[in-house]
Amino acid sequence: MKRLRFFLIRALSLLLLFSCSSKDNETIDPAPNPNPDPTPQTYTFENITSVFEFENQSRYAYAPTLIREDNGNVHMYFCGNPQEQIMVDNVYHIYMNADGSKSEAKSVVQPGASGAWDDHHICDPSVVGGSFKMNGKSYKYAMAYLTNSYAVYFNEIGVAFSNDLSANNWDKYPKQIVEKTWSYSSDQLLPNGGKSWGVGQPSILSVDKQGKVMLVYTIGDIDGTRLAWAEMDFSDMDNFEKVTPVNMVDKGLMQLDVTKKDYTCNSDFAIDRDANTIVMVRPVQPNATDYPTYLNKTLEVNYMSLDDFKSSTGTWKVLLRIKPETTGFPRNHNAGIERDQYGEISNWEEPVIYYTTSKAAPDVEASGNKHAEWTYFIRKGQVVKNSK
Repeated sequence: MKRLRFFLIRALSLLLLFSCSSKDNETIDPAPNPNPDPTPQTYTFENITSVFEFENQSRYAYAPTLIREDNGNVHMYFCGNPQEQIMVDNVYHIYMNADGSKSEAKSVVQPGASGAWDDHHICDPSVVGGSFKMNGKSYKYAMAYLTNSYAVYFNEIGVAFSNDLSANNWDKYPKQIVEKTWSYSSDQLLPNGGKSWGVGQPSILSVDKQGKVMLVYTIGDIDGTRLAWAEMDFSDMDNFEKVTPVNMVDKGLMQLDVTKKDYTCNSDFAIDRDANTIVMVRPVQPNATDYPTYLNKTLEVNYMSLDDFKSSTGTWKVLLRIKPETTGFPRNHNAGIERDQYGEISNWEEPVIYYTTSKAAPDVEASGNKHAEWTYFIRKGQVVKNSK
């Protein structure tokens, strides 16, 4: 029992890191906006349905990433824990048919051997198609993910490869593709006595439908919380070179009350190339003050010109906010956009959004089988543009 309790507390302390928070002493400049709700009435969130949960178990399912096939079937990868009441993340996969039937959930990427840089959590998957090579073997798909070690607090980003979206196992690249932002090997201490979160929560998109990808990810360090992106070449991982990221433009992003500028993290992206538009689903700050305080209440779907995104000159506009009043749940978090294998969608105004729901106090509490994590279930809905 002592061993189980140790794992639960240790894992929970790191699992909480997967929610994003601003630097303790960071100030967010106010911006005038007389509209208390930025969501245009033109769009609604409809066809909300339950997608997956580990029924009647002290297990969680969250942070989905989706690949939709031409026939309407969907591959979904998500974070889950293999053992009840033990919070150690694996990447799971299920295959969902257009008629609603689906395969059994299976763990396809797991933590590494004890002492490795990835021996604790494997989480926040994001999958893209292309033409990749590692150790002389060619691959059709790449999966970026967050991972960390028991020995430290911070997270880093890894990648694995497969030739089958339904594969039982993916082949891991042995090193980080994105490392923490500081040079020393130990944790970075913050002025408030905490430790830096590191890098993680990747969203991966194809640049050329071959080996080049765009990776957008969260950074949490002594300079604050933010999203960054970089174009990387996975065409030959034996000669992989790390690149310097660019901080993502955040102009136009507002907090819940729409009077303060927001920071963001833990976001997913899709591209409508015909419309030259990039779409983002993100958490809206601040978090709730009752348990679980580490989860967001509301998600927001934003968009801007892809050219503006790449040049860091654009302003994000609001398509829709997904609120507790919309979903019927007090926490809505860790969302993904249904995309094709290259990270593309055909209609940026009506994306399908998968998201994680959670209960809140007094229905849950931080103990035993009552943790909020055991109520992390995946649902979906679609943004619908209404005719005027």
